[in-house]
Amino acid sequence: MDQKDKLKAFEELFDLLVFFSENRDMPVDKDFNFFGKVEYYCKQLDLDYNEFIEVYQLKTIF
Repeated sequence: MDQKDKLKAFEELFDLLVFFSENRDMPVDKDFNFFGKVEYYCKQLDLDYNEFIEVYQLKTIF
């Protein structure tokens, strides 16, 4: 993965964190898989998904 792709993946992961902080108590579309997207971008950036969830306290399930 080149730097441009990594930057795009980081941008998407950051946007998901912002989304979570703004909408965690709000209903979302039933087809929206927040944790699946986080896991995908963690893999793209070679980050440990479970540790990422723990560090950012992403425990609320939509």
